[in-house]
Amino acid sequence: LTIFCEDKSFAKELDFQSGGMLAQQLQSLKKGQRAASNRFGFWLAVSTLACAILLFGGYYGVLAAAKVAMRAMPVSVDEKIGTMAFNSMEVGRKLEANHPASKLVQEIVDKLKPHAKIPDMKFKVSVVEGSEVNAFALPGGQIVVYTGLIKEAKSAEQIAGVLAHEMSHATLRHGIERVGQSLGVVAAIQLLVGDVGGLLALGAQVAQTSILTSYSRTAETEADLEGVRMLNAAKIDPQAMADFFEMLKQKMGDLPDAVAWISTHPQHETRVENIKNHQKTLPPAVYEPLQLDLKAAQDAL
Repeated sequence: LTIFCEDKSFAKELDFQSGGMLAQQLQSLKKGQRAASNRFGFWLAVSTLACAILLFGGYYGVLAAAKVAMRAMPVSVDEKIGTMAFNSMEVGRKLEANHPASKLVQEIVDKLKPHAKIPDMKFKVSVVEGSEVNAFALPGGQIVVYTGLIKEAKSAEQIAGVLAHEMSHATLRHGIERVGQSLGVVAAIQLLVGDVGGLLALGAQVAQTSILTSYSRTAETEADLEGVRMLNAAKIDPQAMADFFEMLKQKMGDLPDAVAWISTHPQHETRVENIKNHQKTLPPAVYEPLQLDLKAAQDAL
């Protein structure tokens, strides 16, 4: 039954005739509607939050899975990504392999290589003209050393310290880890569909960007400590690594290009302390000076 009336007093009269029962029923009905509305709002909020958590967790779960999947891939993938990245980068003029500076760097790498975490990794070192006191590592053992670093080094052991650090980035697979972390969902999808070629191309692009943005502080510390282990095993005094950092720190005011390498790494005092402390935990070794002519290499630059 539907009653339509435009008289505003109709409801009051109807309530009066019902002895007030109509008003009570209407008020009870409104309370029920408000309660239902509140319950709906509560469950809507809960559902929205649950969906957000699932999406958030799913996204980061895929990122983590991609990172693990990338690290589970053979080292040959690192090498391919590193080579593709290096070939597409404009790093500057590369010195010939028979140049005194190139030969010096290669001899140091050859001495360190047997003690690397992945001894079979094919390290490829390029000495490039540039005033920057800098060096960097790409996935798979591609390492670039700028002539500015060689010019400023006080000993071949200091160069060995930097090379051990960069080689450690490669053997600890920090580069491929960055690729998996950066590509995330894209990497996961391409791994699932078997598009390794597309993954390699994207990985090479990420590897280049990673060089510009540097590794994480955690990765840098890990490379420091692994580098110290390599130096100790090769009978090269790890103190030279700390000495090189100390030298750069002192020269930062007079040598702006030194900032390029040191600024992307952990706090200077902390890393030097970590190096010295880690050295104490390693097996005792009789260190042997490197029989290399650093001055001849520097004079040839």
